[in-house]
Amino acid sequence: MPWQFSMASDIGGRSEQQDRIDRLSSASGDTHLVIVADGMGGHRDGALAAEKVIETAREHFHAGPTPDPGAFLEGLCLESHRAINNLGEDEQRSPGSTCVMLYLNGPEAYWAHVGDSRMYHFRGGELLNRTCDHSVAQLLVSEGRLNEADAASSPMQNQLYMRLGGNNMPIPELGASIVEDSEFFLLCSDGFWSRVTPAEVAECLRKYPLEDDAAKVLVELARERGGSDGDNISLAITRWESGAAGTDRGLLAKLRAYLPWKRAAR
Repeated sequence: MPWQFSMASDIGGRSEQQDRIDRLSSASGDTHLVIVADGMGGHRDGALAAEKVIETAREHFHAGPTPDPGAFLEGLCLESHRAINNLGEDEQRSPGSTCVMLYLNGPEAYWAHVGDSRMYHFRGGELLNRTCDHSVAQLLVSEGRLNEADAASSPMQNQLYMRLGGNNMPIPELGASIVEDSEFFLLCSDGFWSRVTPAEVAECLRKYPLEDDAAKVLVELARERGGSDGDNISLAITRWESGAAGTDRGLLAKLRAYLPWKRAAR
């Protein structure tokens, strides 16, 4: 299988695991969906909200292939939002969840996110891009009023202006790319990215192949750094290894024509 996967999670210093993580694959093995959801709103409610994201993804993914991955991912986010709201007595009291989703179809990769769970895209040891958090801290970074290094430890990092569940309908941020051999994606909750840098991720993956539990090594590093105050940690890594030479320019043209994705294929 050209796509390789490694996944891991840990409760961290919390009393309950509110993160949820899953990988779904088609019967043919050609199409995959990877999801990380981080529940919000108290112990049991946060876990239920994250679980609703996973349940919704399973239901729709296994309904059959989609001709429009972008619309599919956007629809999953909105359906998850409605399902979470149905958990509460009203939208004001409903729990919430972040999510980041990655849809893989051959060398085509499509992603969507809401909140501050992140996706990183690497080529070799180089970070190509990452999703931008829907947090007050990230807004201040974008406006030049806060630097990236200080944002992770800012109390405003936990203040999300967009999530699944609640009064406001989310607007998922979308992206897409055509991948080449040895490129990889990392999806994670904030309990991971707040403790481990992209440079450390790249270095770890040079030392530990995915088949040697690279995700578990990285999660253990985040857990040790978080200690008794650490958040839940969830991580999924996927890498493309087709063995084929070069990029199919027909696919590249297809993906560019597919915009208005917010992050275009290279």
